[in-house]
Amino acid sequence: MYLLKLKPATNYSIYIDQIFSPAGQYLSRHPHLYKIIEEVLVDYELNGKNIVIETKFKKDIGTTDIIPTTPTDNIYYAKAIKSTVFYRFAKNRFPQKSNILTMIIRKDKSGNYEVYDVWIGNNYPALPSGRDTTKKSKDFWDSHALVQDAISIQTKSITKTCPY
Repeated sequence: MYLLKLKPATNYSIYIDQIFSPAGQYLSRHPHLYKIIEEVLVDYELNGKNIVIETKFKKDIGTTDIIPTTPTDNIYYAKAIKSTVFYRFAKNRFPQKSNILTMIIRKDKSGNYEVYDVWIGNNYPALPSGRDTTKKSKDFWDSHALVQDAISIQTKSITKTCPY
């Protein structure tokens, strides 16, 4: 558990579960984001149960693995390791620079807040085959994909046929 160093005047703590949360997994590959997260949240007054914060910076903070696609892209679908959800991938595409950080923050039963997920890039809807699917999911993921090698996949699940 990583406790963020923020202003002491709040009556709650903000933390990151470095082992079990998506944020912890992402931050293990992008440790420079800890400081950026603290900069964003230092004066941010959290309110609510589920909070999405999308922050645009004046300079690039890294690269995003989710890119817009075109009809000429070589697209395939595959499940991530330990997942039942299919992801859309663009073969031979590379991460793009981004100046945007997105955070998903959830209030826990104790009244504290967990940075549940974080990534470089714009906020996006859940995958169409995921449990948090929205009306925007299919349209977004029909025009966007992960770059090849963005995440580890189950090679036996690779398919060119859209599973959703």
